[in-house]
Parts: sequence; structure tokens; C-alpha cells
Amino acid sequence: MTIWPRIGILSSVFYCMHRKRMVYAERKHDEVRHRRDCTHHIRDCQDYELKLVQVMFRHGARTPLKPIPHKEQVEWPPSILDAPGHTQFTYTVTDLTGGPQPHSVFEERYRSTKLKGGSFPGQLTTVGMLQMFKLGERLRKEYIERRSFLSPAFKPSEVFVRSTNIVRNVEIGRA
Repeated sequence: MTIWPRIGILSSVFYCMHRKRMVYAERKHDEVRHRRDCTHHIRDCQDYELKLVQVMFRHGARTPLKPIPHKEQVEWPPSILDAPGHTQFTYTVTDLTGGPQPHSVFEERYRSTKLKGGSFPGQLTTVGMLQMFKLGERLRKEYIERRSFLSPAFKPSEVFVRSTNIVRNVEIGRA
């Protein structure tokens, strides 16, 4: 290889490194400016009133949906699905019009298979329930204790929970 292709490759590498460094510097500058603007904006927003909060999130830790082929399977005993006592209460699942809970084809498919250890695929684990409980604690702290947006005692008229009709997602509303 002659010297000119080597110089061209070396120049390209240096140019890419320079561009990368410039992008990182610009990003850091934007983050600092954004933090400063947000702090200023929060002070200006104290005249506004909170009217609605929508929270969207995915389920917590769950059992796998299907075993990994050609790999030794991990045991998933039913004991890892025990709901913590502090998340237990009576609730009713309905369809969107208040009627009975509709049939779930996906849940039926999950229940047709068992994982090694005896659990069904896609079930919310105790860890997943605790993750969702912690999320609920953070939401309570923000919207009940800090902002007084919701009543300290649960009022169904203030909270609406919507979920897909799969057991792990319904359990999240309870946790």
C-alpha cells in the first residue's frame, strides 16, 4: 500500500474522532442549558394548576414467555409468584363498558404451557410485584403527599386503571 491511501485512512479516523468529540461537547452543552431552562421554567409554572395525570408503564419482572431453545432451562417454581401481603386487596376486572371480564386468547395460550418448575409463561413474579409497588409509592409521594392532587384515602372517582386483559398486567393495578 502506498503512502497516500494510508494518509487517507488515517485522516478519516482523525476526522471521525474529531466529529465524535464535537457531538459529545454539543450534547453536554445542551444538557447544561436544558437543566438551567427547566429550573427557570419550574419557578414560572407555580401559577398553573395540575388537572390530569396519565401514567403509562410496562409490567415488572415476569417469567419468560417461552423457553430458550437448546439451552438448559431455569427452574420457575410457583413460589416465585407469591404476591406480597401488603399488595393484597379485593378488586374487580371488567371490560371497558363495565361488563364482565372478557376472554383472553393470549392468556389461554400462556396457560397451555408450563415452564420447568411448574409456573406458566408470562406471569408477574414477586420481584415484578414489588417493582410495581415501589412505582406506586413514588406516585403516591408525588401526587398525594407532595402535590395534594389526589385524596389520601382511595376514591374510585379519582383513579382509573386500564390494562390489557392479561393476568400479569391486571396484577400490576393491584400491586
